[in-house]
Amino acid sequence: MRAAVLRQPGGPLHLEELALAAPAPDEVHVRVRATAICASDLSFLDGHWSTDLPVVLGHETVGDVVATGAEVAHVGPGDRVVVSLVRSCGACEACERRESVRCTALAGRPGPLRTVAGEPVAQGMEVGGFAEEVVVHGSQVVAVPADLPLEAAVLLGCGVVTGFGAVANRAEVAPGSSVVVVGCGGVGIHSVQAARVAGASPILAVDPDPAKRASAVELGATVALDPLDGDLSVAVAEATDGAMADTVVVTVGSVPATEGAFDLLAAGGTVVLVGMTAEGTRVALDATTLAARNQRILGSKMGSTTLAVDIPRIVARYQAGEVALDSLVSASFPLADIDAAIAAARRADTTRVVVTMGGEAAEEGAAP
Repeated sequence: MRAAVLRQPGGPLHLEELALAAPAPDEVHVRVRATAICASDLSFLDGHWSTDLPVVLGHETVGDVVATGAEVAHVGPGDRVVVSLVRSCGACEACERRESVRCTALAGRPGPLRTVAGEPVAQGMEVGGFAEEVVVHGSQVVAVPADLPLEAAVLLGCGVVTGFGAVANRAEVAPGSSVVVVGCGGVGIHSVQAARVAGASPILAVDPDPAKRASAVELGATVALDPLDGDLSVAVAEATDGAMADTVVVTVGSVPATEGAFDLLAAGGTVVLVGMTAEGTRVALDATTLAARNQRILGSKMGSTTLAVDIPRIVARYQAGEVALDSLVSASFPLADIDAAIAAARRADTTRVVVTMGGEAAEEGAAP
């Protein structure tokens, strides 16, 4: 099978023929239909985050089951599935508390990828979705309706559950509470939608790109603010009658955005950190104010998702017309044009770019 292989940080992706191992008893073999490009992929690609090399990146994937191991019962050959990086054993303390994003019991398992010469190739974030096929642990796949558009399904494995979960699962936003979402890209736009679904008011969306601000208003934001135009804290104070925001969700990996989030926060409020900076980056906080105002900080990995619960719920909301998914795909490229896809994903006005596998899938999207 073909895959896009990264051999050095910042280097180009090379299309190579790789060998893929057969699934183990607890694994699933999936023929990939499409994989979206996440900001995390760019962080690995650019060397901001460390990874084993060579590696196949891509972790926001949809495809069709080819085969399953003997222990896998929840999906079968022919099923359309979303593939996610969340891999869980189902038996450890974290899994028993429905915190599968914290499970480490399966870490260190050998990956399924080799070059034709036998060289090991790392499976980026345990998915390796920039490839025509993947073999992943059974916990990483969730069946979705066969008629769900690819452009909708492909977003579910990372960006959607991360953005939704930061609001619904991690912050547990209540009806009538005020929410600020900093960054309205492929994750933040879903935090905006989740805040609307939760009944939050007002919802303030912050992004320097006018198209993303417009999209945020269309999908539920009360007000959209340009962080480069004036003092955000003044605008948030005006929108909340001086109380400031009950929840601030930071979906960008930016030190100024992270530090500035606390200037927007109400007493007793919560900052949810979703976007991640380069490894080793530190931020400065006023600990005295944080304690005196009874505020809190929460990290949010993958929206604290339970895939088998959250993905069907979001699909149901999409089918009912309550949330947008496929309309948020900015462009689509075939695997052979992955360098162009990466370049498009770096543009400030891009929400999500999708890489498709095979001629049939490639026709469902169009490059700009």
